[in-house]
Amino acid sequence: MTRLCAFLTALLLCLSACAPEPPMTRLTQITFSRDSGSILPELQLHEEYTLTRQNAAFSRSGKIAATQANAGAWDLSADPAALEALFTQVEALPCANFKRVEPPDPPDGGGTQTYTLTYASGAPCTLTFDPGVTYSGSEALTQPVQQFLSSLTLPAEAAAPYRLAP
Repeated sequence: MTRLCAFLTALLLCLSACAPEPPMTRLTQITFSRDSGSILPELQLHEEYTLTRQNAAFSRSGKIAATQANAGAWDLSADPAALEALFTQVEALPCANFKRVEPPDPPDGGGTQTYTLTYASGAPCTLTFDPGVTYSGSEALTQPVQQFLSSLTLPAEAAAPYRLAP
């Protein structure tokens, strides 16, 4: 009985000394990226939208040196109130609620989409949608982000994903 009391006392002391993990609360950046799937190497792309509470940016790059991608980086015009509303909505979503669901039979090919939430602490919350993958509860994140991105207008020089042949 004495050993049990000593063990329980030691366990209680250890558990009370451990500080709980602080919640990831202050969201500082939302990144959405898209990578092309199984296509010719010179046509493979990586596109990325980076949103902060103050601005929005878009970049595109090819996967090889001989790319036909219309590569570059552009600042985008974004409504500050809409940006703040998006951050407030997404910030309230607990990352732990998103559960990755692997497909029973992954499809061949297909692109990958990734959502990364970056918090003030530097901690990321990343959802990588490989072909066939879903996340339970992710619509609360993906829908408002996609709705916001669809409201952005790319500059004319960034609109075409590939360079036009001379």
